[in-house]
Amino acid sequence: MRHPFIRCLVAAFVMMNLLISLPVSAGSGIIVEGNPVGTDNIGALNPLLCDNLYCRRITDFLFPTFYAVDPVNGLLLSAGEGNYGIALDVSAPTDTTGRIRLREDLLWNDGQTVTAYDVLYSYLAATSQRISTPYSSLRTMITAARVIDEYTIELGFEQANCSIPARMNFPIIPAHVFDPLFREIVDEMGTSRELTPWFDEWLKMYPPSRFAVLNNHPFNTVPTVSAGVFQFAERLPAEEIRLATPDGETAFIYRDIQSGMTETQNFLSGNSNVLLNPPVEQRDNLIADLDVEVTQLAGSTWNYIALNIADPNLPRSAFDGAGKALEQGHHPIFGDARVRQALQKAIDVNRIIDIALLGYGTPIASSRVPGTWAANDTLLPPTYDVAGAKRLLDEAGWIDRNADGVRECHGCLYATEGRDLSFELLVASGGGREVAANLIARQLDDVGFYVDTYEIDSGSMFDQLRFQEFDAYMTAETQSYPTEPDQSALFTRLSDVLYGGRNFGSYTNPDVEKLMDEALNLPQCDAAERADLYQQAQAVLQADQPYIWLYAPQEMMVTRDIIGIDPLPNRPFWNIQDWIVTS
Repeated sequence: MRHPFIRCLVAAFVMMNLLISLPVSAGSGIIVEGNPVGTDNIGALNPLLCDNLYCRRITDFLFPTFYAVDPVNGLLLSAGEGNYGIALDVSAPTDTTGRIRLREDLLWNDGQTVTAYDVLYSYLAATSQRISTPYSSLRTMITAARVIDEYTIELGFEQANCSIPARMNFPIIPAHVFDPLFREIVDEMGTSRELTPWFDEWLKMYPPSRFAVLNNHPFNTVPTVSAGVFQFAERLPAEEIRLATPDGETAFIYRDIQSGMTETQNFLSGNSNVLLNPPVEQRDNLIADLDVEVTQLAGSTWNYIALNIADPNLPRSAFDGAGKALEQGHHPIFGDARVRQALQKAIDVNRIIDIALLGYGTPIASSRVPGTWAANDTLLPPTYDVAGAKRLLDEAGWIDRNADGVRECHGCLYATEGRDLSFELLVASGGGREVAANLIARQLDDVGFYVDTYEIDSGSMFDQLRFQEFDAYMTAETQSYPTEPDQSALFTRLSDVLYGGRNFGSYTNPDVEKLMDEALNLPQCDAAERADLYQQAQAVLQADQPYIWLYAPQEMMVTRDIIGIDPLPNRPFWNIQDWIVTS
């Protein structure tokens, strides 16, 4: 990959000189980004209903969230000046019931204060099952909620652990817009009873069916009441959506891209001055363009191949209904850790990055994106070692005695004698994985594997995986924001549930389970102590190889005539209020 260090130094020098004469935190001008799906197809601008990246571009600017998040490290922050969280207490719950104090200084742009009533309404809406929302999982974490006073909310939790705050973070909508009497009805209930009896009675008085009103509310297209860095200004059908600063000055435009034009073409033609993550084949030319500024960022998505460790002919959950561990057998190939390790050594990840991503990627060492707060950055990515791969396969009893290029089982642990070293690889389409998978198949052929690759869309692939009858699959995980490093869902037996869990490959390792359990239930949930435990788990996972660790595609922001940008992975617009458009 090309790194324009000299150009970056010159740009930084020019920017510093420009900033000397400009006030800090005094953004100005209009930021324009191209909207590839069109204003009419963007989806709901109610943040509880928004389910895609395009409407999120707007809602993230307009609405507060329960917790504020540090854009640098992804950790939760107490609400305060400069952020749009509302919870003052960001500590994890120590009991199944807790009261959280809220800030008192955040206003909706119609002058009303953001309060606990808004939090209660937002929670009730998200868990009502009357709307389609990406926050429906809240009901598996928060079992009850009620207003104690205007700035105190009481929550009941299914369980108390360190992951709860980050996993339950949700956007807040203005209750008075949807139900002007909501506050009055809540106050009539009082707070004399315990939380659970109160909440049960509340659901009788205010049934979930009342939240069906959100589905066709005018707010979904014209969210005129907000409390974020910008406020809604105007929506021009089939043209653009405009957002304004609190004083009414247009600051951000999400403009529809003309039919037949790509996002990069739209940017280069001057119709926008911000471009995010252009296709890798266009990045070299953008870097060479002296009229634009390019910022390259660490990736927030990591690609991997997951292996089925259990017998695919005996698919079953890790435990029966009484909690007794069940025998799951061994995959004929991947049940042997030496074969898994050989598979990793036989893959030249850097070569795959060069070809599939044209160099715009970073090898990963284990189960986290490099540079995130709980990542073990002392771990080096696995080394490409063809000779070592062959040696491990020989030791594991996989030998090509008939000289046809594919090894067979001769004294291997779990396969029948004479079985070929062959497997099927399901590949989730998109992200360059099709090219990468074909390269991997050819590299594995060099050490005696035979791989059949099958491209499939992600939804269909996960429908197949839940039956646990596969050999291996290739896909990606995106770093959560806020960053919650718990990966129990991927690597512990509690999530090895036939038809329902995420540990599709039935991976089992008591050391990993112990470390993750300790990190999840650590007293006080100290971030540094949790990070150390997760970093130990990543080292075990790297060695034990339930996954083949591949790469994280790099992200990129391209701008024209804008100073003050400071994009971060997963948060390119975090300081947009400080940007200055110079032309």
